[in-house]
Amino acid sequence: MKKQKIALFHPWIKSCGGGEKVVLELLEKSKHNFDVYTWVYDEKNTFEEFKRYKINILAPKFVKKLSKLHLMRGLFLLISLFKKIPLKEYDKFLISTSGVGEFITFRNYKKGQTHSYIHTPLREANKKIVKWNLENRYRSFFKKQIYLVAVKVYRIFEKRAWKKLDVIIFNSELSESRAKEHSLIKNQKTCIIPPPISFSKFKKAKTKTGKVFVYVSRLNPPKRQDLLIEAWKLFSEKNKGYKLILIGTPDNKKYHEKLLNLSKEEKSIEIKSNVSNKELKKLISESFAGLFLGYQEDFGIIPLEIISAGKPLLATDEGGYVKLIKDHPLFHKIKERHNSKEMIEEIAKELGNLVKENYSKIIPRKIKLNNFIKEIDEVLGK
Repeated sequence: MKKQKIALFHPWIKSCGGGEKVVLELLEKSKHNFDVYTWVYDEKNTFEEFKRYKINILAPKFVKKLSKLHLMRGLFLLISLFKKIPLKEYDKFLISTSGVGEFITFRNYKKGQTHSYIHTPLREANKKIVKWNLENRYRSFFKKQIYLVAVKVYRIFEKRAWKKLDVIIFNSELSESRAKEHSLIKNQKTCIIPPPISFSKFKKAKTKTGKVFVYVSRLNPPKRQDLLIEAWKLFSEKNKGYKLILIGTPDNKKYHEKLLNLSKEEKSIEIKSNVSNKELKKLISESFAGLFLGYQEDFGIIPLEIISAGKPLLATDEGGYVKLIKDHPLFHKIKERHNSKEMIEEIAKELGNLVKENYSKIIPRKIKLNNFIKEIDEVLGK
């Protein structure tokens, strides 16, 4: 396979999320050589390993705040029109995006050689998620109208941007189905390659089991840590001695403050940010179980890592990860409820059911995944 020089664009490297993990995996393990371009780089809140590489920042510093505001992210459409990547110096152009990032093609396009890794088409423009946001996120009439107009405008530019994606790699069948639902796929070459999962990092870990539940995810509304806190209070009334640790980067300041206020009276809840990989490994390895409550999660790396650590996983029964673990003995399902009150009751009920189960005699079954780097290198090498 010919080693190639590839320009890799990821819109914002600002947390320890799945998108950043994919970029880091390519930098560390691919046979190809990558130069990274981004609009926003927040080295304090993302993986430390990025400091080993040169990160080319395309946007001015003041736009860092915009990347954390959902309704303001559309302004990156304007920013994408002014910055040029020297694509003539590269064999290929790879865009890693969860929506908005594809706008970079309006000014930067390498004909026939523009590839994309789609974590998901923009979640906020998906019909099911639009409905959830209107019920749970944008409560005032004014905000709802702005949001609906923004979605309509976004979909127009989204279709135009996707026309310039020559090869499209999806991270899951769910992400591909959303693209089809939005009529974004025309004549492009497509395939599905799940993101990299670090199963091996728990092999040498201590597996002491405490009475701690861990939930590792960005702290933002779609991850529903607020509903979990409310459910935990109900669970704790009948189940004493358990502890809940929420681990993640605060994506939303107001939401972070909301979580702190909701949990301040509950001593059995702890919220931790900027957790190192070493500490995270220890927390998961010594936990009783892991949780995952992302609404309509595109893939979900953490749920698979929880199971790979030999821990029970309490998670919703809808999401990109479900197909891979739906029959796994450590997967304890929560029935997805699209109403917040019903979801709180469902979470509390399944927390109670989980602690009654005996998982000590279950032999963890390996999760079968293809080799991410090998597959993506092959696609990029063609």
